[in-house]
Amino acid sequence: MPAARYTRLWMIAALACVVALVYWPSTLFVYEKWIDADSKTYTHGWLILLVCIALVFRSRRELAGVPAHPSRAALLALACVSAIWLLFYRGSIESLEVSLQPLIFWLAITAAFGWYIGRLMLFPVAYFYFAVPVWDVINMPLQHLTVLAMRGALALTGPPALISGEVIHIPNGIFLIEGGCSGLHFMIVGLAVAALYGEQRHDPWRVRVRQLTLMAGLALLANWIRVFTVIQAGYLTDMQSYLVRVSHYGFGWCVFAVALLVFFWLAPMLEPPAAESTGAESAGAAPLPERESAGRIQLAAFVATVATLVALPALSAAVRLAHPAPPAGTVGPLDPRGDWRAVPVDIRSAWLPVFAEADELKRQAFGNNAGATVEVLTVAYRTQRQGAELVGETSSIFGDDLQPLTERVVSDAAGAFREAEVVDRNDNLSLLWWRYQVAGRTLVRPFIQQLWYGLNATVWDPPSGLVALRTVCGEDCSSARGTLRQFVAESDVVRNNR
Repeated sequence: MPAARYTRLWMIAALACVVALVYWPSTLFVYEKWIDADSKTYTHGWLILLVCIALVFRSRRELAGVPAHPSRAALLALACVSAIWLLFYRGSIESLEVSLQPLIFWLAITAAFGWYIGRLMLFPVAYFYFAVPVWDVINMPLQHLTVLAMRGALALTGPPALISGEVIHIPNGIFLIEGGCSGLHFMIVGLAVAALYGEQRHDPWRVRVRQLTLMAGLALLANWIRVFTVIQAGYLTDMQSYLVRVSHYGFGWCVFAVALLVFFWLAPMLEPPAAESTGAESAGAAPLPERESAGRIQLAAFVATVATLVALPALSAAVRLAHPAPPAGTVGPLDPRGDWRAVPVDIRSAWLPVFAEADELKRQAFGNNAGATVEVLTVAYRTQRQGAELVGETSSIFGDDLQPLTERVVSDAAGAFREAEVVDRNDNLSLLWWRYQVAGRTLVRPFIQQLWYGLNATVWDPPSGLVALRTVCGEDCSSARGTLRQFVAESDVVRNNR
């Protein structure tokens, strides 16, 4: 094939490199998930990437065979999605941030070459989502389905089991159905296999939906068989089986391999009696030599697309450099009035909140003459980022020992607070109130706090923090709620970080 035919492939590869480099936080986040040998959920990402590259290379004749028709609408959409990505990145909303990166790449291709090329690239780009860490949202539902399946299976076959939440008690052992037992990895890989199977055969979309549905059911069944077998092995061997003592992950893949064989056996039966032609085989146009003017148009569109990809992130970085981050604000000490006075912080308190790399974290306690005690936490961040944020994987207002029972927003004379009734490991009930302070505004919803911070952080480093209060409940939390209302009324808890 003449070298000219590969020109567009090289331009597409160049766009992929630009997107990977300019939007590097998403690239790094995905890479870390791909090499995470502990959870293993996305370690198949490298294979998915190779499949996507192969799919693009397979379409090289179609990609090179039509003149470029740059799309201004796609270019405008690219600018908008780039701005949204920047908002999510600055707000440390990683799940939404990484989900936009493949879309940015597809819009860049469509903007540079036109909608026809965009349609050819649609499946390879969409297929890449099987390697993007956006599937965790279904992990908990899959975990709950596994618990329900074990409840039914053990009721039919034994051994006798007591199931409480995700914990399964059998006569000679205990099994915990953790998040890793949900079968999420099997589900993602199974759906990826089914999607590729339908694409290779150019099946109609309604047939592909049936294939995906079949594979989803088989992946669920394979995971349930895995968990059920491990429980039975533990019961029959008095918890001495290799599957119980060491690992059942490899065994799970063996069961899943059988599920794949069943899929390939049943999938052809899902086709309609008369094979339907989708015209996918003849979708490509014959190669047409591009005129010199057409080549200039394509090059100009390519340059404009690259400029759009780089413009907003570069502009945001330049503006932020021109406005250096202010010093971390102080968030305490509080100045209670009335009969409230400072008391020693209980070092045995079950409330151990976590805020990684906070610039300031202060714990205080106050008591009154009625014997009530309020624990106070104040946190300040000079700059929020991944791993150092008010809301994220490395932060928790509850800590490890408190579990929320209910959560809602309450209003007080001093403003709104987020409220949670929490219980510790000894079943002691307590009440938490907290709210965020970001860029001079008081907020109570975590996601809104992230968006507001992200919006401001595109042009500067706004100071941020939170104030949280906790008091122990009696038989119910009505009296505790009154205690917090009194404390808020007689204390300065609305101080913003400055």
